[in-house]
Amino acid sequence: MLVISCYIMVLFLFLGTCLFCYSYLHLLCKKNMKIYSFETITSIEDVRQIPSYVPLGEQSILIPPSFPWIKDKLQDIAISLYNFDWEKLPTLIDALKTKTFEFTSQLTGATENSPATISIIENLFQSLHSFVNRPLNQIKDKELLSFTERLSGLIIYSYFKTLKVNVSLLDPSLFVCIGSNSKIDTEKSAECLRRLIQDQDAIVSILPARICKNGLEETILMPAKLHTLYATHMATLFHAEELTFYTTKQMSSASPDEDVCSQFKDYTITYNEAKSIINAGFNLVPKASLDLAGQHGINLRISNYYNPNKQTITITKTSTMNQIKAVVTRKNADYLQIHSSGNLMPFQFLTKVMAVCGDFKTPIHLISSSSVNISMAVELSSETFHQMENQLSQFASVSVEKDISVIHIIGQFDQEKENMEVKVIDLLKDIPILMISYGSDNNSVSVVVSKDMGEKAQAILMDNFAGQDFMKRNVAPRFREAYSAMSI
Repeated sequence: MLVISCYIMVLFLFLGTCLFCYSYLHLLCKKNMKIYSFETITSIEDVRQIPSYVPLGEQSILIPPSFPWIKDKLQDIAISLYNFDWEKLPTLIDALKTKTFEFTSQLTGATENSPATISIIENLFQSLHSFVNRPLNQIKDKELLSFTERLSGLIIYSYFKTLKVNVSLLDPSLFVCIGSNSKIDTEKSAECLRRLIQDQDAIVSILPARICKNGLEETILMPAKLHTLYATHMATLFHAEELTFYTTKQMSSASPDEDVCSQFKDYTITYNEAKSIINAGFNLVPKASLDLAGQHGINLRISNYYNPNKQTITITKTSTMNQIKAVVTRKNADYLQIHSSGNLMPFQFLTKVMAVCGDFKTPIHLISSSSVNISMAVELSSETFHQMENQLSQFASVSVEKDISVIHIIGQFDQEKENMEVKVIDLLKDIPILMISYGSDNNSVSVVVSKDMGEKAQAILMDNFAGQDFMKRNVAPRFREAYSAMSI
């Protein structure tokens, strides 16, 4: 009887623990959770606009922008540390604190900061003082620079507080774990998050960017170039359904006709279409971020901070068949023709050519081949080409045409029904096509034309595949060279 009672008690404890974990994660990771990530924003006026981009009626996480002036002052502190300029350190830290109070006060429009704001800023600077007073061999550059993100997040948190928003401030160093491969360990991070006690009644949670902890429990800062990947990992960790990147870079919305463009608030592409656009040379998001989002079914939105209604791209798994999404041009590539000298078997010829390309780490955009001929669109410096030519000349003759244009037509089209390659060839019947590639997927057709024919070919393809009639019919904006960042 006692044994049965013990089993029942253990069962109830187990179920209770499961229920607690489920309830906690349910609060933390609601189905409709959305994450908003911001690039560097400098002006007070722009920072004040941040709350307008975060819906206050639903649970969300905000990854705030990093303020360059904080990073600059922390770098000055780091230089003083490593130059043993101890007398200068307090002055530099006080200057940073004074600037922080001034910036926060200007942000809120108040003559002075609230007692609560003063308290939380003072606490952070106490931590900074404690950090710089550690033995020099214990001070790590990345940990020091993590104060850039901490302080930036703290400023945004204080601003939301003054707006009476139900907001919390998260500490990523408590749960974002870096594995032995120097990448975020999602499984371990999720476990740390489950053990972490946080008040999740907040509508908006501020999550400072790029902060992690390594296997030694040290706080480190991921490189700035991994900001997007970090945000994507956070989206997977919190089971977000959507991640929005607000960029201050100019994005093309397509047609120069604003009356036509204005009807499109969302330009939607699939993960595969996004991969084709990235492979064509336009950096929408890092490939690693796209792959991670695709694995977890997270929608990615890239939106222009200054004009989000007209300049937004959504990447999702939803299929949008029979639509041309973009015409992307890569300029200044090189067209190589490699002809076998006949002293190698066909399979040996192909193997040797690829080996030479591998030795020189040659970026190959397009390739077509027969048993004795290979054509490639590549990127080569003159010096690299001459070195490759010396090796290839042992078994082949090589010719090159510089500064050719590689044009990619990207979208969703069925290979059997659409006959896209036939349409492209017909449209460009008056333009010599050096090379055409089609069939590797259902998302792209690519052509290579000479430099002097590049603009004409692109204009023809734009007008026929992404003109106004097409846009009205398919609800898909076009990307034009004269108006688009999608021309490489």
